[in-house]
Amino acid sequence: MTVRSGPFARLVARLLHGAAGGVPVLDLHGLGVRDAVAATERFLRECAADGAREVRIVYGKGRGSPGGRGVLREVIPRWLAHEGAALVASAVPEPDASGADGAIRVRLAPRATDPAG
Repeated sequence: MTVRSGPFARLVARLLHGAAGGVPVLDLHGLGVRDAVAATERFLRECAADGAREVRIVYGKGRGSPGGRGVLREVIPRWLAHEGAALVASAVPEPDASGADGAIRVRLAPRATDPAG
């Protein structure tokens, strides 16, 4: 199942919350780069607004991709480290028993407090 955005995304993230050890999960399987990056940014912002401290993003290993290495497996961690850095405190790939990663665990950056409030 792919979580995209909006109320449905929040509902699915909450449903998957328990299935992933208590953290919201975004599954990017089947999305192109542009859609995956947009979905990742929306997901991180929505989770932060909902008070989540950590999330999991599944991008897959890319076994069906040319060369056997997924494009999202390269793009998403790079986006988190650069363009998405303001949203991220840390991001650690989750390797399986073979050492290949298909997901990343992201600790969200602390939200800035409202100086007016």
